[in-house]
Amino acid sequence: MNRKSFIMISVIVCLLISVGCSNNHEVTSDDIGKISIELQEQKEESNGTMFTLKLHNKSSHIIVQNNVYLSFPIKLENGVKGNDFKIEARNNKLNIGPGEELLLTVFAPKEMYEGNHNIDLEDPHIEIKGFFNEVTEKNQFSMIGGHRTMVGSNGE
Repeated sequence: MNRKSFIMISVIVCLLISVGCSNNHEVTSDDIGKISIELQEQKEESNGTMFTLKLHNKSSHIIVQNNVYLSFPIKLENGVKGNDFKIEARNNKLNIGPGEELLLTVFAPKEMYEGNHNIDLEDPHIEIKGFFNEVTEKNQFSMIGGHRTMVGSNGE
């Protein structure tokens, strides 16, 4: 083997080692299942209802950016359907680390639901849209469901 071939093989081996040792592992559906949002409190106030939500990142990734929404499903004769009117949660932040918990609040004014029997106030829907590690299309995730279903894959 000549010197030029040896250098070329050494460079390729070094590149393979550095790529193989990268700790930026790919995001999986299991990681998404480790994000939980739990309804902590639903408190009636004189001008509306205040909801407190706990967002818990149980994944091994940083949630670099996210939006959390609350909506009330619309009652139908044979079930419910989603409601396009959503309220964005407050107190959110960037870069939620692995294991970190965050309390969010959502205020629904009475005008939104008072006297409307077609709105299901008992099981609000919660939605999260976000990105793991960096804001790229391949790292985007989203979940939506009734507040009882948003506690993650481990039922925690």
